[in-house]
Amino acid sequence: MKQFQYLIDNFIDRLANGLSYILVILIVLVFSTVFFRYIFNISYIVIQELIMYMHALIFMVGISYTLKERSHVRIDIIYNTLAKKNQLLISSIGIIIFILPTSLFITYISLDMVSSSWMILEGSSEAGGLNLIFILKTFIPVSGFLIFLQGISELIKIQEIKNYDY
Repeated sequence: MKQFQYLIDNFIDRLANGLSYILVILIVLVFSTVFFRYIFNISYIVIQELIMYMHALIFMVGISYTLKERSHVRIDIIYNTLAKKNQLLISSIGIIIFILPTSLFITYISLDMVSSSWMILEGSSEAGGLNLIFILKTFIPVSGFLIFLQGISELIKIQEIKNYDY
């Protein structure tokens, strides 16, 4: 199980590393778009949509990394005052009751929409926009699946801590 957990964490780390490069490109594109729009009065729909796609990709894939790094929102005021055993119990319950079912629901509910989008090769509604909405929508179930994998990894880590400490 420890190997599986390490494999998931390593995969999520690699994805996050790739996202950091996308983030740098995103920043350059946003700066360039604003510069050209306000200095030269030039605007490109394709670039604006690319910015939106990259932004969505960073968030959808980055959620699993946030979970791995334990940077997600939590009520730390109460959580930090609890004993380690109770913290592990609350984390386990949260993962089992909220994270895993929600991630499976996101994956399941988005599959029909994604397959429909792929069948028609859905594109932009904007003239001159990117005709890649079907690819963007593909990241919705991928995001759910990555969250699910990271949730499993977190459960394995919690179990390892319980086995070691108790």
